[in-house]
Amino acid sequence: MNRPRAEFDAQTIRFAVNGRSCEFSGNPAKRLADVLRDDLGLTGTKIGCNAGDCGACTVLLDGKQVCSCLTAVGQVGGRSVTTVEGLAEGDTLSGLQRAFHKHGAAQCGICTPGMLVAAAELLARNRQPSADEVKAALGGVLCRCTGYQKIIEAVLDAASAELPPLPAAGAAIGARAPKVDGVAKLTGEERYGADAIPADALWLRVLRSPHHHASFELGDLAAFTAAHPGLERVLSARDVPSNGFGIYPHIKDQPVLADGVTRFRGEAVLALVGTRAAVESVNEADLPIRFTALPPVMGLAAAAAPGAPLVQADKPGNLLLDGWVRKGDAAAAFASCAALAEAEFDTGFVEHAYIEPEAGWARRVGHRLEIHVSTQTPYMDRDEMALVMKLVREQIRIVPRPAAAASAASSICRCSR
Repeated sequence: MNRPRAEFDAQTIRFAVNGRSCEFSGNPAKRLADVLRDDLGLTGTKIGCNAGDCGACTVLLDGKQVCSCLTAVGQVGGRSVTTVEGLAEGDTLSGLQRAFHKHGAAQCGICTPGMLVAAAELLARNRQPSADEVKAALGGVLCRCTGYQKIIEAVLDAASAELPPLPAAGAAIGARAPKVDGVAKLTGEERYGADAIPADALWLRVLRSPHHHASFELGDLAAFTAAHPGLERVLSARDVPSNGFGIYPHIKDQPVLADGVTRFRGEAVLALVGTRAAVESVNEADLPIRFTALPPVMGLAAAAAPGAPLVQADKPGNLLLDGWVRKGDAAAAFASCAALAEAEFDTGFVEHAYIEPEAGWARRVGHRLEIHVSTQTPYMDRDEMALVMKLVREQIRIVPRPAAAASAASSICRCSR
């Protein structure tokens, strides 16, 4: 009979990582990906989906590629693990890494470690693979940048690739040059938002609404916190200084945490702050919150229908804003047309298809809040945080970490003590 993960007795497991002997003492059911990143500091191995779908966490186990997020550390005892940090030969990039650098295959960098490791397995058994063989070998690793062609070309060129020299002074325009941040992405040294968290940081976990539309009531959050060692706070809407944000300059209608009503499935309701073990061990069903499901408004047509329930009380007709551009006599123009065609078109849902978790950490430095985070819009982040925290902009400092092609919200982030 399978036992819950927490019931496994601690074990000491010895294995090799990148040619060096390692020892892990703890739960043998812990994911190998977490052991590599959290216990051994090998953050070159990325965790995207944590479900074996994206392949970002791919490593070699006895020379064969596996998803380390689906591999228990108890399975690697006495075996050999190779991560992206083990591909270079000392300070010298391997031929495969040089080829990735030459062809620009290290793009945003999140899939790159998995791609390199999967390609290394292929080249170890087939030094001159065909393009189809490369595609088959790398098929388990997804690239969000959709740059597969560069990656395939790099693997095909791995046996003979040499880095192009830097252009001479005065000859740089139009010359081919390797990416200035390419090497760090190829060796696993690049630190993304989830890769440089202080060891003593508290973690934050968000409870999200399971309903498309619901009201809710909160019980005694202080008593719940006191009953869970390691849990520091359970934050709700009343703890947010200014509970609204948004991308529009003068419309801040998205609450940080829902206040009594949720308007979509997945809306943030509570935030648990504490040690990682404490926040991860909380069973959401035990939280003192009671939801009452309400009829949802699903889709534009339903929201625009006469008498539709208001999604927001201050938005009559569920209309965010009304803006038109009118010029000339449109009716007369249509009347003079030789033919008119009218139809309604629906486009399919497009999955954002992230791989990198949107993560980061924050600390107080004097009278300023310093936030290290994966972002491409540091000034917008600064202004939104100042608004939410009721601080002046000079009290917020955003330190951008490298951002992959399309980050997506993660329910776990970190706050330095």
